[in-house]
Amino acid sequence: MHRLLKRQLRKTNLSPELEAQFSELFDRISRAYETFDKDLVRLENILEKSSRELFVANQKLKEDVEIKSEEIFKTKSQLERVLANVKGVIFETDHKGEFIFLNPAWESLTGYKIEECIGHHYSDFLVHFEAEAKTIMEAISCANEEVFYQVLPAVHKNGQTKWVEITFKSILNEEGSFQGAIGSIIDVSNLKETEIKLQRSQDLAKKASQAKEDFLSTMSHEIRTPLNGVIGITNILLMEEHLESQQEHLQGLKFSSEHLLALINDILDYNKIEAGKIDLEEKDFDFNGLLAALKRNFDFQAAEKGIKFKIKRDEEIPSVLVGDSTRLSQILNNLLSNAIKFTSEGQVVLDIEEVHNTHDTIDIHFQIKDTGIGIPEEKIPHIFEKFKQADSNTTRKYGGSGLGLSICKSLLELMKSNLNVTSVVNEGSNFNFKVQFKKSDKAVTKIGQSRILHVGDANLSGTNILVAEDNKLNQHVVKRFLAKWGADFDIVENGQEAVDKFAEKHYDIILMDLQMPIMNGYDASRLIKEKSDAEGRKIPIIALTASAHIDVKFKTRAIGMTGFLPKPFNPVQLYETIKEQISAESLLS
Repeated sequence: MHRLLKRQLRKTNLSPELEAQFSELFDRISRAYETFDKDLVRLENILEKSSRELFVANQKLKEDVEIKSEEIFKTKSQLERVLANVKGVIFETDHKGEFIFLNPAWESLTGYKIEECIGHHYSDFLVHFEAEAKTIMEAISCANEEVFYQVLPAVHKNGQTKWVEITFKSILNEEGSFQGAIGSIIDVSNLKETEIKLQRSQDLAKKASQAKEDFLSTMSHEIRTPLNGVIGITNILLMEEHLESQQEHLQGLKFSSEHLLALINDILDYNKIEAGKIDLEEKDFDFNGLLAALKRNFDFQAAEKGIKFKIKRDEEIPSVLVGDSTRLSQILNNLLSNAIKFTSEGQVVLDIEEVHNTHDTIDIHFQIKDTGIGIPEEKIPHIFEKFKQADSNTTRKYGGSGLGLSICKSLLELMKSNLNVTSVVNEGSNFNFKVQFKKSDKAVTKIGQSRILHVGDANLSGTNILVAEDNKLNQHVVKRFLAKWGADFDIVENGQEAVDKFAEKHYDIILMDLQMPIMNGYDASRLIKEKSDAEGRKIPIIALTASAHIDVKFKTRAIGMTGFLPKPFNPVQLYETIKEQISAESLLS
């Protein structure tokens, strides 16, 4: 019988007879107690096991909490250290624009304590800059997710103005309503000062460049004006009868004056290239005529030195091409002039070949070969530098500015080409380049019809010309040329006289100097053009100028002048320009 049941029976003092009578019941109760004991032991075991597991889990949780707390503490400490050491300000505002967070950099940037500023509106710290406060307010009021960025002035507590870079973004809730802004402020005063200094340097450089340009223009005008007279008078003497013994002297005078002009042009052209103000033209030109002019010019120079000059031309190349003939001629003139200058015996050859031909374009290879002094291999890279020649004695012995090859190289780069050179000392040099031209559909007679072999044989009879020129020597030169060619002409000394004369008489063309007293050529041309347009008349106005100012050519075009002829001009240039303009005008009328 179970011990608990025995204990209960003893307390009841049942008689043996009653115990026997209920023995079956007592057996069942005893078994129930035994079953309960077993269940209790099982439950105790389960409870003990669960308690142990719960203890272990609790211990692990405590460890995890401690680890997490330590990590959070470390992260917070790191973040605080980062924010404390960040040189830029990090801020956050609420929807009212009041600061709710500022890192320590705020104090060094503004001079205000953080506790002074938390809860205050950001505009309180832009009191001297209403426009900037308004700009920020407008950016915030947009309530979008775009980043605002601007460099603005800000005043330190001590009154010092600083430049700061402000970047921030609006904070929006799920409904898209504005909740505040978060951003950064960086002190960029040093950068701003550098920018201001750089801007001042650029302004000074621009002024220096302008001063250089003005100086070159003034000096060019002062040098070219008398030089125009020298070259003009020389050409007049060569056109007229003269003693055979004077021929050599006149040719020497012509060569020296043209050489001086070439030096001036090199300096001015390099200035234009440096300023990026050279535009290549695309016009029909007589390629054969260009080569004929080169042949005439360098035949004489080569003959003087006792060497041969040849031009070999591929017959497949069209007679008329489209491109900038002036710049091509300038490149070839420079290279051929150098070749003849540095060749004392043998020959100079200009070899021209077609290398690629399409329906619309043709690639032409130009090669200038000489048997001159040559260039040392180590000096070749330096010959294209400005004011540099292969040898320091070259300038003294042969002359030159040292700009020719640099200009050729720069012009060819504008033409998307390269100037190549090979050379052997005492054997000669080879300069070559390739240029692509467009093909023309015009006949050679339309392009080259005005070219003349002898300027003295030119004829302008029946052409009425107005010349505005204030320089007496230049007046004399133009008079002699025009009279020689049989033209009718009037000469006036300033722009006002030109305007008055135009109102009185019909002219086929006007040659207009640009720098004149009382009224300059620009204003005179503008008034004449207004009057001619009102009357339905079209009259060509050719600008004559000794100025080297880069923008002169563009200014003359802008006011409607139809041509441009720099001084000093040779008679062929003058004649062909007049003839070309009159022919163009007759075709239009």
